[in-house]
Order: sequence, then C-alpha cells, then structure tokens
Amino acid sequence: MKPGMKLAILLISCIAIWSGIFFFACSSSNPKQRARAVAEKSLMACVDCPETVEIKAFSDADSVFGREYITLDERVAIATSMMKISSRVMERTDNMDNIDFDDTELAGLMERQMSAMAALRSLTGMIPEESDKPKSFTGWKVKVEYEAKTVDGKPYHSEYWFIIDRNADCVIKSFEIPLL
Repeated sequence: MKPGMKLAILLISCIAIWSGIFFFACSSSNPKQRARAVAEKSLMACVDCPETVEIKAFSDADSVFGREYITLDERVAIATSMMKISSRVMERTDNMDNIDFDDTELAGLMERQMSAMAALRSLTGMIPEESDKPKSFTGWKVKVEYEAKTVDGKPYHSEYWFIIDRNADCVIKSFEIPLL
C-alpha cells in the first residue's frame, strides 16, 4: 500500500470518528429541553382536540426532589384558582339551585375543576412530614398554559402540569388546572 493511501485512510477514519462524536454530543440535548418537548407532546396526547391547542406559555423545567411534586406556594395558588372556578360555577348556577344540564361549557369546567381538586388532594396526601434528610432528585416539573376547544367547539383556558422522570423520557404524573 502506498504511504499516501495510508495517510488518506487515517485522515478519513479520524474525520469519521470525530464526526460521530460531534453528532452524538450535539444530539443529546439538555434534560430541561427534553422535558419541555416531552411535556408538549404529552399535552397534545391529553387534550380532546389537539389541533385546536394554542400554547400560551411554558414554565422552565423545575427540579423535583423526592415525592414533593408541588410546593406549598403552588398548592395555595391552585386552591385559590379552584376557589375562583367554584365562585364562577356558583354564580352561573345560582348557588346550584338553577343548574342547566344542557350547558356543556359549565359541565366541562366543573369536570376539569373536580379532576384538578382530586389531583391536588392526591399530591397533598403524598407529602410526608418535613424531615432534615435531603431528598434525591426525582425529575422535572413543567407547566404548560394553553387554550383549546372542547369537542363541542367551546373554548377553554387551562394549565397542564407534567412531572417528568429524571432523564426527561416519560411523564410520571400529570394534571390539569382550569383557568379563567
């Protein structure tokens, strides 16, 4: 084999190896970015009419430690939001005395509110007593605020919360918070 041919093969091999290393280094994205992508994909799978979804805002991926998925401040904010929804429902139904069973918009709002309250209760029940032991990193929390339409074509505004595993590969838990 000619000396120039050996040098050419060596050069091509080095370029191929370094190209492969560069490709794999660039293709493995940041877990926070993957968490956002997983949240967006999961949102489209969760809503009834994904073609009507208009994403208004994404939160930054926030670290989750142990099984404490939501903080006390977030629990208070969710409970306050649910109180506003309850007030709206009570106002529209005259304190549940005048319920219009044909009002699918109100029924959908009540259903989303009850689902959110059930999720909040289940998450609150999972929070152990405060301890001094540090908790291990569990994954990421991403909130997506969006507007969409129901199957009946009625618009609604919500926020979906996604708890995603540490590698940002799959959703561990998700729930929807209706917004006004």
